Amino acid sequence: MRSTRLLAFSAMVFLPLFAGPAVSAPPPVASAELIEDAAAWDGRVVTFSGEAVGEPMVRGAHAWLHLNDDAYQTRSTTEVDRRLRGYNSGQAIWAPAALALRVRTFGGYRHEGDSVRVLGTFNAACREHGGDMDIHATSLEIIREGHVVTHPLSTRRLGLGLALLALAGTLALVRRRAGRRLT
Repeated sequence: MRSTRLLAFSAMVFLPLFAGPAVSAPPPVASAELIEDAAAWDGRVVTFSGEAVGEPMVRGAHAWLHLNDDAYQTRSTTEVDRRLRGYNSGQAIWAPAALALRVRTFGGYRHEGDSVRVLGTFNAACREHGGDMDIHATSLEIIREGHVVTHPLSTRRLGLGLALLALAGTLALVRRRAGRRLT
């Protein structure tokens, strides 16, 4: 018992002497913050997370990615009625191609993209890219892999669509017959 206490005390006293300075990543930032206060964030190293959407655009040794961090970033494959809320928002990421190509699944109608965390320098008006707002990534981490999204068939919408198709056909037929009578 006494030796356990001595070991614990020694660890508390001497361990900090051997540990190097703590290196911490910058706090995460949202695209809305970057847009609303771009001048304050310009040139700073930031951590940004979002769903990879679209596709990578490889340009030589680098590639463009787009990461969405909006309310639609994550969605459930079983959720039938997702309420519209907010707007689409995200950030353009310029990364070495070797990092960018780690992303395997990109979001779209049929897929939820990989959730990605990047560390990089935010540019409010990037001189290298024609004044566009972007983040030049130095590291990229896949937080969660993307997956296929299923969209269940809505029998109510299908029925309504078929009823409207039948109505349109009937109206076209009536118009054709009425046109013949006039001539």
